Amino acid sequence: MINIYLNIIIILVGILMWFFNDNSTPEVSVAIIIAIFLIIFGGINLLINLEGFLSKHDAEIIQNFTKTSHTTLYIYLLIFIGSVCYTIASYYHLKLKNWTFLKALLIAIPFVIIEYQFSLRGNMHARRHLNLNAVEIVIITMCFYFINAWILNYLVLKQNMTVWREILSFILIICAFLITTQKRA
Repeated sequence: MINIYLNIIIILVGILMWFFNDNSTPEVSVAIIIAIFLIIFGGINLLINLEGFLSKHDAEIIQNFTKTSHTTLYIYLLIFIGSVCYTIASYYHLKLKNWTFLKALLIAIPFVIIEYQFSLRGNMHARRHLNLNAVEIVIITMCFYFINAWILNYLVLKQNMTVWREILSFILIICAFLITTQKRA
């Protein structure tokens, strides 16, 4: 667990180092090269350590939940955390001023790695323990993506919205979620 926190700190140091040394010039400085190295090194090590941590603890959690009703909540939580990380990776750069593609990419990579770990396990357990097929899992995941994008748009990006349209779309997303998760006889 310490290695996971250490790698997240390494990634954040790389991101901050890049942010404070980026003067929007086309040439790359030594500090930015070191920042890129820190981000990639931390991302690879985070992927390795997170894989081991989640695969070790994931089986224990599911075994304990098998006898309770918390399994469904745990599985949806895994998918939701993955969708939050994906939404941040995909859209957070829109909040940045003077962002470049490379900067957005390097900020997004750690979030995509984390998203992969949570979504992979959530999808696997949804198939195995909730007996959901691939289409149902995709619909649930897309519902979470839309909810997260809506929250990001409203709270972080502060875009103007038509209230009735947003409420209607939110209700339709919730209805799609409820319809796809109902057990069939």
